[in-house]
Amino acid sequence: MKQWVIREKVSENLEEHLLFYRGIKTKEEAEKFLNPDYEMDLHDPFEILDMDKAADRILQAVKNNERIIIFGDYDADGVCAAAIFYDFFKKIDFENFHIHIPDRHLDGYGLTSEAIDEFIEQKAGLIITVDCGITDYDEVEKINKAGIDAVIIDHHLVPEKLPNAFAIIDSKQEKDNYPFKYLCGAGTAFKTIQALIIKGNFNIVPGWEKWLLDLVAIATIADMVPLVGENRILACYGLKVLEKTNRIGLLNLFRRLDISQKNITEDDISFMIAPRINIASRMDHANTSFELLTTSSSEEANWITSRLESLNNDRRGIVDAIIDEVDKRISQEELPNIIVEGDLGWNTGVLGLTAHRLIDNYKRPVFLWGKGKAKQIKGSCRSDGSVNMVELMGILPEGILIEMGGHAMAGGFSLAEEKIGEFKKEILKAYEKMPKEKTENGILHIDKELNIDEINWKFYGVVEKFRPFGIDNPKPVFLFSDAEIVNVRKFGNNGLHLQLDFERSKGEKISAIGFFMAQQENFNFIAGQRVDLLASLEKSTYRTSPELRLKIIDVKVK
Repeated sequence: MKQWVIREKVSENLEEHLLFYRGIKTKEEAEKFLNPDYEMDLHDPFEILDMDKAADRILQAVKNNERIIIFGDYDADGVCAAAIFYDFFKKIDFENFHIHIPDRHLDGYGLTSEAIDEFIEQKAGLIITVDCGITDYDEVEKINKAGIDAVIIDHHLVPEKLPNAFAIIDSKQEKDNYPFKYLCGAGTAFKTIQALIIKGNFNIVPGWEKWLLDLVAIATIADMVPLVGENRILACYGLKVLEKTNRIGLLNLFRRLDISQKNITEDDISFMIAPRINIASRMDHANTSFELLTTSSSEEANWITSRLESLNNDRRGIVDAIIDEVDKRISQEELPNIIVEGDLGWNTGVLGLTAHRLIDNYKRPVFLWGKGKAKQIKGSCRSDGSVNMVELMGILPEGILIEMGGHAMAGGFSLAEEKIGEFKKEILKAYEKMPKEKTENGILHIDKELNIDEINWKFYGVVEKFRPFGIDNPKPVFLFSDAEIVNVRKFGNNGLHLQLDFERSKGEKISAIGFFMAQQENFNFIAGQRVDLLASLEKSTYRTSPELRLKIIDVKVK
């Protein structure tokens, strides 16, 4: 049972109340948050450590027509970062470059010796990593020995031993004084392009780089970095660019997913667009998603979107099958404090998604491993907030894991095949040694209690000022007490989704929608029931005219 906690009221004014709980206390802070300004509020890219050096080296390579390799990660952030460089090089008519995105299953994360051999064969003069590279010490040494320069553009936590690259762009470096530390990989790539345009004296219309913000917004929202500060500006303006984007692949995807381009939201990115971009690497190869973002062919765009939708459908079945298998295993034993399961046949690309769903089901940390078609056993882990996953993996006996990485809430690892039998036992032992943090998993914070009659377009207008919502800027949550359900409807594939209708005092109806809630055991409702409803507000443009509705978070029968 989830615990509902109403926030202490700090103001009768909803806007002031919501600002307070986002840590915004002054008029100046409020103005910057509610009215982000691209020209005024973005920071100078040259404040990032090594940016001047990196820009000079990239411009030198362009001027001398050196072979440039863009090495990107295979997730939505990395693919968007690679596409940003692709668009820039095309814009300045530079053709001597190659985009390389590794195979998640066969190559794994980051630079590999085999990939570097390929770049040496291509006679590369400069290798630029985007959304990766900060931990690739040995690989950069090999690049240096081959007489090639490396520029690392990354946003992940920096290791104690940095690669000896020509330049490193990562605002998390200890000596970096950049005012904002939470850019995603594509955001960091965008700042680099800004610097290149400033220094390069190209024949580009001033402000052209804003057209790249559609990719920055997708990556920023998909990578779940905090949507505050500079990220908020990039996401706000990126959504505006998405409303006007002429990327053929994205336009085709919008049509296939019934996304209204002129009304596109962060939810469309989180739940529909980003999963399709990510599914390519999970089930096949990320090159498919890269082509989606860069193609100029309608026929190719149509084929790609069909392919991605097919892969996404396959993914659902695979994730469901793994969850069913885990449920069966757990039902045969006492529920452990931490779930550790695996199978050599499990697809490594979907383990993170599956672990996330198991966290929701079991409210405890999850480790999953598999191999599928990968060269070695790979795994994903997710925390419920009670333990730091990287620290937990760090106290395992030496030799259990081949490699590991990540952050407090999520991580990845490679497992030695001969250690499969010991892995679960050692994880459970390590977990018992770890200090436990109190977790708010299962606690739902309520911003305000309302009456159904108070929901109108004026009220929604106040809430809308806080968009786009995301990490560190969650959707406001409202409580509707003792509300009577007047109608219940199930819709979607085999009745997956739930609609509860409520009536205002003047007889108008307002609907509350719960996606994927219709088949939950505790969500069986009938007309006439009185409930306490927890919901956020949203504007639906599914029909011809906009409709104000509620989005169900939780319901308790009176």
